[in-house]
Amino acid sequence: MSNNKLLAVSTPRKPLLLSRRFAPLYVLFEAGTFNDNALKNALIALITYVALINPAFEFLPGLPEAMKVPVASLIFTGPFLVFCAIAGQIADKVDRGVIFRWIKRAEVLIMVLAGIGFLTQSIWVLAVSLGLMGTQSAFFAPTKNAVMPQWLDSDELIRGNGLLSGTQFAVLLLGTIIGISLATTLPMVLAGLLFTLAVIGWIAAEACPPAAPPNPDLKVDYNPVTAIASVLRQIFKHPEVLRPWMGIAWFYGLSTIFITAFPNFIANEMGYESGVLQIVLVVSTLSIFVGSILTMFIGNMKIWGPEAIRLVTVGIVGVTLSSLLLYFAPTPTYAGTETFGPAGDFLKNPQTPLFLAAVAGASLFNGMFVVPLQAMAQRRAHPRIRAQLMSAGSVLYNFAVNILTFGLIGLALMNMSPKAPFMMIVIGSACVAAYAIYRAFHLTEHKAYH
Repeated sequence: MSNNKLLAVSTPRKPLLLSRRFAPLYVLFEAGTFNDNALKNALIALITYVALINPAFEFLPGLPEAMKVPVASLIFTGPFLVFCAIAGQIADKVDRGVIFRWIKRAEVLIMVLAGIGFLTQSIWVLAVSLGLMGTQSAFFAPTKNAVMPQWLDSDELIRGNGLLSGTQFAVLLLGTIIGISLATTLPMVLAGLLFTLAVIGWIAAEACPPAAPPNPDLKVDYNPVTAIASVLRQIFKHPEVLRPWMGIAWFYGLSTIFITAFPNFIANEMGYESGVLQIVLVVSTLSIFVGSILTMFIGNMKIWGPEAIRLVTVGIVGVTLSSLLLYFAPTPTYAGTETFGPAGDFLKNPQTPLFLAAVAGASLFNGMFVVPLQAMAQRRAHPRIRAQLMSAGSVLYNFAVNILTFGLIGLALMNMSPKAPFMMIVIGSACVAAYAIYRAFHLTEHKAYH
């Protein structure tokens, strides 16, 4: 029987992937992750590569090429930021299982719209679909983070987050590769796959157990500006929850720099085709997967101190050093006569192994860094306002994502070095690492809620 006393689901304690209190959430989360990233990277592939030969996919003509991918990314992250705080209030007021069902029903309709975009070769219909997926994700994120301590025991949170995050990055990898590949070759097959996974996610949502709302009488503020201000005030009153969320915000921020900077860097600076982008993303995503799964197994060891704070420190120090190597290591570049160099040339380049090792190191340590922070934030948040605190955290990391995305746009406008985004990662990670090292030497026990 679960040890949770407050808002617990009365279910025998089974392995997480065999339990109704986790398995449906796992399925609907991973299916949604695939669809988010397949659709986003399909759009990026179309505006980065296909638009050169098919004017139907020309995106914001007149903008510098280095700005187009960051602007496209804002289509997804912008709506997330606007609606996330409202979603957190709703997740404290309404049964969270019900919210999952409505979210997944909406995703089915969004994938129908995306299919119309692929069928008509309309870059703008696809962009609207991506924006709607960002809105849908805004309602999912705080609900997922709030319900996990409700359905899982405290000692299961690192394992649960490790499973979700580890598999998330593997699914993200598949979504990225398949989205890029099928968008440029078999777009209607991609549309059918997205629709199928949306339906699978909907079926999983229908199987979720009840998750009684802790604050059913809450009056929801539907004004995005005042709602954001309200949840931010709440999280700043709870610094024990704010601190891990600031670390998570940096995780998403530096991940955004990687994902947003690499397409243009590989195409225009390194001179390689989209297949090389896929190789780099494979290495990065598998490394995050390894780091997350490793954390799932070792995260509860006493050597890491309360809530695995020392493991967080190891992770962010590793990110800093690996990113420093990525910045200073020679970049493999294509010297042939083709428009874009083939993947075979990239793999034979003598500078490639060190480049990929730096990418892999930064990604692996990134996975080790974020998983304990997620569990930390979830268990420290009071159940009555947990979803609102989780939505405030989501607002914080979306601020980080959007600010850094605008930073990338600024670097493009100022004609900074193509490696400048990697130095952004080094500087930011070094600051976070300094604080993490301080916390590792000043360990504090915090109250954990169920």
